[in-house]
Amino acid sequence: MFPATHVYVIERLVPSAGPLHRLGAVFPDAVLTNGLPWARTHRSGAGLYAFLAQEAPEALPFAVGVISHGCLPPGLDYYTDEQYGTGQKGYAFQQAEPYAARVARICRLPAAMGLWKAHNFVEMAVEWLIVQQNPGLGERIREAFQDVSLLVTLADPLGRYYECDGEALVHSLPAMLPFLALEQANPQVLAERYQRQVQLKHGVEAIELREAAGLIEEIAVAIQPGCWTFLEDVLGRIGDTLRQEGWL
Repeated sequence: MFPATHVYVIERLVPSAGPLHRLGAVFPDAVLTNGLPWARTHRSGAGLYAFLAQEAPEALPFAVGVISHGCLPPGLDYYTDEQYGTGQKGYAFQQAEPYAARVARICRLPAAMGLWKAHNFVEMAVEWLIVQQNPGLGERIREAFQDVSLLVTLADPLGRYYECDGEALVHSLPAMLPFLALEQANPQVLAERYQRQVQLKHGVEAIELREAAGLIEEIAVAIQPGCWTFLEDVLGRIGDTLRQEGWL
């Protein structure tokens, strides 16, 4: 999912969530700007929690956010990307199948990449719906990104855990800002920010922005009310995991 949706989830799971929770909930997707392998950030939550419990307990809320986001243990992206219900794929991939060919054309990418990119369009549709109902999410994410004291607190322990330059790692979070639609997460801005990702990752000069925005709107209509049922279901599942493991 996209950042506001991840922050919505951690704030639902932890009603007293603060900036460290929010940074952790977004951090796994900073692979866009820090070069860590996707699996390293999406499958490291439990190990990170154990490490921080010993080395930097003040940073444990960050690890809770990472766990809520990831795939192992099962967080939101597990149910979105990997497996949900009786399907062989996650929720966003299941919903994306009818749009794969259109998205490949819109993004000017090979047909084989259509489903992967279409699942991002489902995620953007969910993001838009979430932000409409929770308009302060984007501002809270930006404030967390710009909290220099928190980044300083995280730099040393994260650098040691991920075995890299900790200062560069934590600054990969605010480096995401040009790629994110925060305070104005409407279909047009989401499509424009997504174009920047496609340009960065695939060298595409431009996507079909008007069609992209229109498709985000179309999907947002099509996935309701089921997307809300999905979110409530996985909130319950993730919350159960956090409580059973003593992370919440």
